[in-house]
Amino acid sequence: MTDAPSTPQVVSFAAWRDDAPEPGTGGVRRYVTLAELLVRLGSFGLGLRWRARFSDDQPHPAFDELVAASAGNGVPTLALLATRAPYMQAVDADFEGYAGTELVVTLREFDSSSWDVRTDDPWVLREIHRHYPDARPLTSDEWDTTG
Repeated sequence: MTDAPSTPQVVSFAAWRDDAPEPGTGGVRRYVTLAELLVRLGSFGLGLRWRARFSDDQPHPAFDELVAASAGNGVPTLALLATRAPYMQAVDADFEGYAGTELVVTLREFDSSSWDVRTDDPWVLREIHRHYPDARPLTSDEWDTTG
């Protein structure tokens, strides 16, 4: 008997945080970057290859460089972290993580206000909830409207 493939789940959380990333830095608001999310994925994300898609023109050439680098087979996680783009704020973008040819996670930066994470991996969903307790489920219709 074979198991039916899991249905991906989607959660969304605020991109702007009132928490400080380091103790003692006060209540400074900060933006969750793609780099932070990639680190949160830990060993799950380390072996993935990433493709980037942006809905609109982005103001910085680093984003164009990322799209070019991620075309085709995608860019490995460590190579992606070595570029400038993951440390910058995009407006609307999808970052798709592939294990071989299988899409296993999508990180969507929506309107510079939230991150949406789509995956069927329970560990990833637990990590997102652990680090971003405001993460809430999105319906597939809500996911479709943010893309």
